[in-house]
Amino acid sequence: MVILKQIAAKISEIRHSKKYSQEKLAELAGLHKNYIGAIERAEKNPSIIVLYKISKALNISLSDLLSGI
Repeated sequence: MVILKQIAAKISEIRHSKKYSQEKLAELAGLHKNYIGAIERAEKNPSIIVLYKISKALNISLSDLLSGI
């Protein structure tokens, strides 16, 4: 699904810009590192709650995470 790939790419891009590993992002978001990897590969469809946790861990708003998608 195209939207999953767009979300995956955005999360990965922001994570890299902050120099966070998947493990660090998972720790900050309270999620498992394998789950973060699966989201970034567009293998999982994260809930809005999970996206909120990721956005807070990246120190951005949920609307910023989803803008342009």
